[in-house]
Amino acid sequence: MSDSRGELLEKNVKIIGENNTPVTIKSLISDKGGQGDVYLVNYRGNDYAMKWYCKHPDDVIGGAQYSTISKIYGEKNKPSNRFIWPLFMVTEENPAKGKRFGYLMNLLPQGYKEMEDYLRKDADPKAARFKSYNAMLVAGMGIAKAMQDLHMKGWSYKDLNPKNFAINPESGDVLVVDNDNVSVDGDLCSVKGMRGYMAPEIPRSNYKLNPSMETDRYSLAVVLYRLFFVDHPMEGKAWEKYPLCTEKVEDYLYAIKPIFHFNPKDDSNRPTSAYAPNVSGRWKADSLFSKELRDTFITALTDGVEKPEKRLPELEWISVLSKTRDRLIRRSNPERERFVNFENRASIPNGCLAMKIGSKCIALYPQKAIYEFTITGDTKQYAKVDGGIVYDKRIDRLALRNLTDQIWRCYSPKTKQLTDLSKGQEFPLEPGVAIEFHRENPKIIGEIFDPLKK
Repeated sequence: MSDSRGELLEKNVKIIGENNTPVTIKSLISDKGGQGDVYLVNYRGNDYAMKWYCKHPDDVIGGAQYSTISKIYGEKNKPSNRFIWPLFMVTEENPAKGKRFGYLMNLLPQGYKEMEDYLRKDADPKAARFKSYNAMLVAGMGIAKAMQDLHMKGWSYKDLNPKNFAINPESGDVLVVDNDNVSVDGDLCSVKGMRGYMAPEIPRSNYKLNPSMETDRYSLAVVLYRLFFVDHPMEGKAWEKYPLCTEKVEDYLYAIKPIFHFNPKDDSNRPTSAYAPNVSGRWKADSLFSKELRDTFITALTDGVEKPEKRLPELEWISVLSKTRDRLIRRSNPERERFVNFENRASIPNGCLAMKIGSKCIALYPQKAIYEFTITGDTKQYAKVDGGIVYDKRIDRLALRNLTDQIWRCYSPKTKQLTDLSKGQEFPLEPGVAIEFHRENPKIIGEIFDPLKK
């Protein structure tokens, strides 16, 4: 650790970047990290965040960290724009052996809050809350998509946990921070992960096993579970037997004998008011979370504990979250969101229609957005809105509005005619209407039906 937090300001240590360009330290941003502190600095006329490490490059851990960052830093190596990426390496001007080091990264945009703030108790004044369940679902897809981007480069995150994400509560947009443990999948690394999030096989190996894409996917399931249900999936009744939670106890309950809250074959670790006060109400909220989403978590956090091959790839998480979002509607009286379960007629409001696109089924209601991922399956566009549902008072009917530059073609069962639908135009909906979304791919067809007459 550093001699004192903010020591660079106290001791006026001179920092240099590439080509001996000086770095001006302006203020301390955070001293909460276990590896180092974060400062606001100016470099080449621009403000950045600088992470400054507590360890020296000639230290075993410090040297490993220096080597890792040296291999990945730079704008050209960034997996996607979702990552607040190490951009420049910086070091002390003093050339003596053991000089300290760090790296520069872009500042976090305004409006983003750390994921950990979303996991606080409601009464906590620092607690963050999503504007909508839709934003929460977008955030979940953003986290999964970021890991997909990373893995597609052949890299693994190694230390995936809620501290790694900043989320906009309005839109659900996600940024990945603290990326200095990323390395080529399979590379040796000094960081094994955080207790409660690392895959069980790592502690079981006495921490000799290196993190990988497979272990990332276990961590991803835990992070997503907490995003939606707040509580940790393995903390419950079983923990009450251990009043003193030592590292040995945590390794046992998180890794040696982890039991998911809702394991269908083992009820010994069900949620309690002490260890999991939030999840029970949320888990039972059929009006917000689909059975498919809950079943996905059951698979990922039961079978996926012992069998890495049962851990869901990122695309599957994006798909199941998208399906949940597709059935989320906003009611105006009272103003609230709810999940439409087509297998439960009581959940379907009057006037609600549905659209089938392949195996996907979307609830259609006023203010409902139609996303490009739902139409095309393009994961890059999981948050892009292609269309919307409006209520046309003139004809007392729902209508589809095209928000793309593509020309959609709409078939009316009454007129037996096709109508071109350009950007900004609307087409009235009724059972039997069909929409051809892309002329380049005419197989993408949306079919309208009445879910109450199914």
